[in-house]
Amino acid sequence: DMETVNATRANLLLKREEINIAKMGGELLLNKRDVLIVEFFSSLKTLMAMREALDNQAYQALRSLVLSLGWEGREKLISFSFIKPSPPAFQINYKNLLGLKIPEILIEPDGNKEEPVISDNALTIEETKEVFQQFLELALRVLPEELKLKRLGGEIKNTTRKVNSLEKYVIPYLGGQVKFIRETLEEREREDIFRLKRLKKKLIR
Repeated sequence: DMETVNATRANLLLKREEINIAKMGGELLLNKRDVLIVEFFSSLKTLMAMREALDNQAYQALRSLVLSLGWEGREKLISFSFIKPSPPAFQINYKNLLGLKIPEILIEPDGNKEEPVISDNALTIEETKEVFQQFLELALRVLPEELKLKRLGGEIKNTTRKVNSLEKYVIPYLGGQVKFIRETLEEREREDIFRLKRLKKKLIR
């Protein structure tokens, strides 16, 4: 509310400084948004490629499963499905990107992995197991990329909202306060000059 602003020269300087700070903040936010947008589209391109690879791997896994079913039969395939596979070992790390914590999954190489014991000509089943293992590892890599893209999109939206708030509300409001203080000070100055002129005339008389 303009009436609550003290129309003083100190406040005039203060409000002008607040406008400068708000404008600088807006420029920093715009720069941040530009960096985030570049990172967003770069991540989108990466994710699309990984998604395509995941779809291809899913097709290969399904094809291998169908072949195993045909070669080895349903009973043998079911019996092998009870063997608990070793899940890939992985670590979840976080990197900082303009204040955002971006997850990264590092799949550790299994140095102690033993060669599978193939019996009863169950080669196709082992191959199916390996293809599905590769599908799982690829899916683990896709997940953090999707989360990264989601967080980048959310931060771009938040940054845009802050920029709009500064440009449409904060800076115009501060500009209105500056105008009010300046006009009030000018009016006071005119009144002072008018009083001085009247006083001068009285003194001359």
